[in-house]
Amino acid sequence: MEVGPSGLVTADGVEHAADTIILGTGFRVTDNPVAERVRGADGRTLAQHWEPTGAQAYLGTTVPGFPNLFMLAGPNTGIGHTSLVVMIEAQITYILDALAAMAERGAATVDLEGPVFDAWRHEIQVKASRTVWNSGGCASWYLDAKGRNTTLWPDYTFRFRSRTRRFDADSYHFDPHEGLRRRGAGAPLSDS
Repeated sequence: MEVGPSGLVTADGVEHAADTIILGTGFRVTDNPVAERVRGADGRTLAQHWEPTGAQAYLGTTVPGFPNLFMLAGPNTGIGHTSLVVMIEAQITYILDALAAMAERGAATVDLEGPVFDAWRHEIQVKASRTVWNSGGCASWYLDAKGRNTTLWPDYTFRFRSRTRRFDADSYHFDPHEGLRRRGAGAPLSDS
């Protein structure tokens, strides 16, 4: 498609008159370029970690193997029926509580336990599978290249707020400074 003197010219050479042309270039939700720059404890990038499963984070906030990484508006926190601010405010409450729990324990790092993450991942995908975005034949930016819904929260916002009201410390491993060095997690958390 090209822009002609009075409108858009399609591949067949026909010019379609237009007073206004709006160019929407889109945005990258399911393959966020920042994921190429953030590294976990094993040195892999977040993009490499997500390659087999698509972007996923517990409560849209934490990912196992990425100690002290807290995301806002992460995977499956997008909202199609209310403001994203509701989700971000809930995540901020959760993160502040996590930081308080770290301080209480004298922890240098906090890292999500794998089984907690696996259960969460399963729960979200089951809930998402029943939504119109997954089952209605939609093709949209909500779905990644493999058809997984890694964008939208598939439930009520009050349930998200309820789950993030308190940091669930039992779902995490806390490590002091010495433990961090022992585990070999000295890999940089991001490229500069």
